[in-house]
Amino acid sequence: MTSRILDRIDAPGDLKQLTLAEVEQVAEEVRETIISVISERGGHLASNLGIVELTLALHRVFDSPRDSLVWDTTNQMYTHKLVTGRRDEFQDIRLEGGLSGFGEPAESEHDTLCAGHAGTGLSIALGIAQSAANMNNGAWTVGIVGDGAMTSGSSFEALNNIVHLNPDRLVVILNDNGMSISENIGFLTNWRKRLITHPEFQSMINRMKSISQRVPTGELMYRLVKRFNTGLAGLIVPTMFWTEMGFQYLGPIDGHDLGALEETLRQAMNSQGLVPLVHIVTHKGHGFEPAEYDPVRFHQPSSPLGDSTGAPTYSKVFSDSLSRIMRDDEAVVGISAAMLEGTGLADVMKEFPDRVFDVGIAEQHAVSMAAGMASKDLKPFVSIYSTFMQRAFDQIVHDICLQNLDVTLIADRAGIVGEDGKTHHGAFDITYLRCLPNAIVAAPRDENQLQHLIYTAYRYDGPFAIRIARGTAVGVPMDSELKQLPIGKGEVVLDGDDVAIIALGKSCSAAVEAADKLAEYGITCSVVDPVFAKPLDSELICEVARKTGRMVTVEENVLAGGFGSAVLEELTDAGITDVAVHRIGMPDAFVEHGTAADQRHQLQLDADGIVDHVLGRYFPDIAARVQRGEGTEDSAAA
Repeated sequence: MTSRILDRIDAPGDLKQLTLAEVEQVAEEVRETIISVISERGGHLASNLGIVELTLALHRVFDSPRDSLVWDTTNQMYTHKLVTGRRDEFQDIRLEGGLSGFGEPAESEHDTLCAGHAGTGLSIALGIAQSAANMNNGAWTVGIVGDGAMTSGSSFEALNNIVHLNPDRLVVILNDNGMSISENIGFLTNWRKRLITHPEFQSMINRMKSISQRVPTGELMYRLVKRFNTGLAGLIVPTMFWTEMGFQYLGPIDGHDLGALEETLRQAMNSQGLVPLVHIVTHKGHGFEPAEYDPVRFHQPSSPLGDSTGAPTYSKVFSDSLSRIMRDDEAVVGISAAMLEGTGLADVMKEFPDRVFDVGIAEQHAVSMAAGMASKDLKPFVSIYSTFMQRAFDQIVHDICLQNLDVTLIADRAGIVGEDGKTHHGAFDITYLRCLPNAIVAAPRDENQLQHLIYTAYRYDGPFAIRIARGTAVGVPMDSELKQLPIGKGEVVLDGDDVAIIALGKSCSAAVEAADKLAEYGITCSVVDPVFAKPLDSELICEVARKTGRMVTVEENVLAGGFGSAVLEELTDAGITDVAVHRIGMPDAFVEHGTAADQRHQLQLDADGIVDHVLGRYFPDIAARVQRGEGTEDSAAA
């Protein structure tokens, strides 16, 4: 069996010793490795397949880690990891203790930052380049940004400042694949379409065709006209745009042609006067036919689609419920920020193409746009992943809550998200939403309650936020009719006398399971589903506090300022000071990657963890017996 060239690449410098043909072979071996591992392991597939040749060319031309490669976003660094000494660990990527699916400086000096949000790369690259200039160390900085990230306003803020500062050793690479996760939108995409379909442009092309038929070299001119017709949008338009903006434009370049890429990158290093912008055109999913055909589906093929029980995802329940409401009320609209598929709004758009809006990677704009809609009597539902919604905090404060506008925010992927890890956990939304005046904040314990909360938000006139978990729902029966839930009212799921477990959202299922386990030790638990993090059901919370004298709060959110803090505040305001309260939640730390089940177990957010907390905090004698493996005949009351 012929050994792979890739197996001899232990550092980027090894690539420089290869011939171009050998590097092309490495590209194929890298692509095969990524497909093999990610197809089994899950991860970001299509984007990484599209950037193999560019990564290899960058490492052949530049000298990492002396020169900094800044990826926007860092989920497209799989090739980079394979050629920077992490080849043998790649098979465990995204698993607990394995490589991160994003950049991670703790793994390698070749990784600049662990950024997982699009739109930040150019600002980071400028900061690094300016640092190198100030220190006069001669290092290059390369910012690699996808055209999808160009829909982010922060990218344009960075571009403006790059032109202003004009650092000597900065190269910007625009990876143009026509995609972010959903298909790209915006003026850069539409500019090309408008140009080539403009009547005057078409008239010019027709005149040139007519002339070509009347001259001896007509056939040659006709071919030139066809090339002009197809090439103008890809050459003149971007050249004009980037040149007028203040960059030295190079391109467009075939992003899968290693020779052309290396030549152009070296030209960029010799550019004088202006920051070079290298425009490469790639095909997302290149080299793997299923991903080439459907890059949206294969962006991250491990995304949950339901399980064998037939239970839907929470995102699917949201989209189905919203569609039901939209059929009866033309004022209801949906908004997403380049996440139509993930949030379920792609299905809604199929039925209501004129009432669902994808604004691109522009969360701030999405929220402010919703405010404008609500101010003129539309009823927008804005669905954004929790980790990305935090980028629009100011707009939620100023444009939604301050105006007390009728906008519903869906914080999708709230809480633990699993393999995407610390850049993507929805760990902060309760904290940053419940502090806002006028805001209602809710979290469903199952899919049936979610559909009713969607309807409740629709009927409510004001800011309303619903956090929903990633993945498959509980699998409970669904009511046929939507109903309006009372705002700020919780529900006793189980009744008991020894301890009260108040568990918000997805944690409620774990709390019920924990109560069943605790019953084996003679401990009876009240399990309360508060439904709302704001406003709290003060009457219910105070009632179970006085009844049991012992409380445990459970949430998939950081403890600082979270749901447990809200319960403590409520008890303090009610003058209840003789009740013990123990909080379980996410720590004051960023949670690393791994399976969601493993993460919940380690953070003691599963049923076993809740049992350990209850016993250790309130029943230490029983906890000691359990630890010794002894029986627990005595009840908690005894």
